[in-house]
Amino acid sequence: MNTTIDRKFDYVNFFYGIGAAIILIAAMFKFLGWNFGDILFIIGLTTEATIFLISAFEWKYFKQEYQWDRVFPQLVSDKETFEPDLKMMEGTHEQQISKIMESLVTLHSSVISLNTATKKLSDSIEKIDKNYDIISESTNSYQKELNSLRNKLASANDHLKDFDNFKIGK
Repeated sequence: MNTTIDRKFDYVNFFYGIGAAIILIAAMFKFLGWNFGDILFIIGLTTEATIFLISAFEWKYFKQEYQWDRVFPQLVSDKETFEPDLKMMEGTHEQQISKIMESLVTLHSSVISLNTATKKLSDSIEKIDKNYDIISESTNSYQKELNSLRNKLASANDHLKDFDNFKIGK
């Protein structure tokens, strides 16, 4: 597809560039201390302000060209008329339905597998919960026995201190 590009000179863009160039030259004059720097700044800034004002009211028109040959490749064909092969389309339709059915069967088996895995996971969580309760009870029992043992050791230590005091006191 051959497309032609229409070119035309953009005056607004041209004056933007001229104004910017004058401002840059004016800045150079000011930095170097040369004469006429102020005048160049005034000219450049006035040019830029005028162009900004004009560009605020500028309308641009765009011509939209659609590339229909990308959507309908038949348009690129040298044939003037396009006659679809109905048998090919029917076969394609049947093949598509067959592929959809295969996908549905695969999806069904995947859902069944997922349900089975979810059930196993749920059962495992219930077992973990029961084991947690048993371990919690055992830990509480163990803690009570440790506290009892600690009390008995403290009592035994007190008796040993009394025994040591008795020996020393003789």
